[in-house]
Amino acid sequence: MFKEIFEEHLRRAGPPPAALSSGACRTYLSRPCPLCHAARVEYPAEAGARDAALRDFWGKLEPEAPLAPLVRSPLGRGYRTVSKRKAFLLKDETRLGLIDPGGGDGHRPVDVMACRVEPDSHAAVYARLRQSILSPAARLLAPALRYVIVKGNYSELVVILSVTRMDGAIVSAANTLSKGLTSACPDVRGVMLYEDRSDGRYYLGTRSPAARGNVRKIYGETEIYQKFGGKGFLFPPLAFSQGNASLVDGLIAEAGRMLDLSPGDDLYDLYCGYGLFTLTLGTRARKGTGIERTPESIDAAVRNAKRLGVANTQFFRSDITGTTLLRLLAGVRPRDAILLDPPRGGTAPGVIECAAARRPGRVVHMFCNIDIMPAEIARWRAAGYMPVRGVPFDMFPGTDETEVMVLFEPATGKGSQRRGVRGMSSMR
Repeated sequence: MFKEIFEEHLRRAGPPPAALSSGACRTYLSRPCPLCHAARVEYPAEAGARDAALRDFWGKLEPEAPLAPLVRSPLGRGYRTVSKRKAFLLKDETRLGLIDPGGGDGHRPVDVMACRVEPDSHAAVYARLRQSILSPAARLLAPALRYVIVKGNYSELVVILSVTRMDGAIVSAANTLSKGLTSACPDVRGVMLYEDRSDGRYYLGTRSPAARGNVRKIYGETEIYQKFGGKGFLFPPLAFSQGNASLVDGLIAEAGRMLDLSPGDDLYDLYCGYGLFTLTLGTRARKGTGIERTPESIDAAVRNAKRLGVANTQFFRSDITGTTLLRLLAGVRPRDAILLDPPRGGTAPGVIECAAARRPGRVVHMFCNIDIMPAEIARWRAAGYMPVRGVPFDMFPGTDETEVMVLFEPATGKGSQRRGVRGMSSMR
C-alpha cells in the first residue's frame, strides 16, 4: 500500500528539523509526539518524498494514465481548520489527547500539548480547556466529556464539546467553561454542546444522520464561514468540511478543468456537503444537482444557494446507493458530468456501477483514502470507464494520507479522447 512506499521515501528525506527542540510536537510530559511526520521532517522534504512515492504507487496502479506532479499545500504546517482531542483519564485527571492509530485498540490517546499541523489558535484552545476541566467549576463536565472539536477558518473558531449526557448541570458547567475560554481565546466565536451516548470511536459518535445526538448553543455563532472559489459559504459545525482550507481553491480549480463544463451540460455532484462544488462549478453548466445524506449539510447547501443567488442548482437529501441513484441520475445525458467526493470508506456497492450505466461524458472521482483506489478504479474499468489522468493533492501534510482526483471517461468514444487531450494541455 501507499503508506509503506511513502515511509521508505520519507526515511531518505533528511534529519528532523532543529526547531523541534524548542518543544513543538511534544506531549505534556515533554516527550516527542509519535503521531505525525511533522516532528521528523520539514514540509519541503516531506512533500518531495510524497511526490516520489506517488510516482512509484501510480506506476504500478495505472501506468498508462498520466499522473500530474503533487499539488503542494500552501500551508505545509499549521494548516488544519478542523482538529479534535479525545478526553481520557490519566492518573485520575481528565486530559485531552490525540488518537494514536498504532494503539492496541486502534485509538489510544496520546497526551499532546501542541501539533505542528494545527494553527497556534487551536493549541491555545486546548491548553485553556485542559486547565478549565481540572477546575472545581467543571467537575461535573469532565467525566461526561468525550471529545473537544475545533472547527473554523484561519481567524474564527467554533468549539464543540461532545458529551455523554446533556442535563442542567452539564449545561451550567459548560457555560462557566465557555466564559473563561472566550475571554482567553478571542478567536473563539462560538461554543456548542453535542450529546453523544454511543461512546464510539467517531468524534461525532456515529456515521448515521438519523442517530445524531442533541446540539445546544452555549455561546456565540452556530455557523462557520469559509470563502472558496470567490464565494462565501456558511455551514454548521456538524457538517463535513475540508480539514485543509488552504488547498480547497486548488481542488475547485482542477475539478473545473477536468469537468470541462459548458452551458449545455448538467453537473451531478454526489456527496455534495454544503454545496462547495455544486455552487462553484455548477454555475458553468445548464444545471447543477447536489446529493447528500446528512440533513445539516443539505440544509446548508440550500441556504448557501439562496444567499449566493445561484438559481440553476437543486439539492436532494438522500442516501447514495446503487438503488437511490437509479432515480436521482435518471436524467443524465452523454454530455453531462458526475463528480464524486465520497467519505474515506469509499462508495457503497452499486454506486459506481449505476453512475457508469448512465454513460456520462466525464466523471471526476476524488479519493481521500488512497488505499481504496485500486479496488474503486477496478470497478470503474469493469463498468466501461477508463482513468484518463490523476492529480494528487497534499491535503494532509504530516500524515500518510494523500487526496487524489481522477478523471474517468468512457472506454470508447472520440469525444472522450478529445476532452482528455484538452484537459491535459490546460495543466501545462
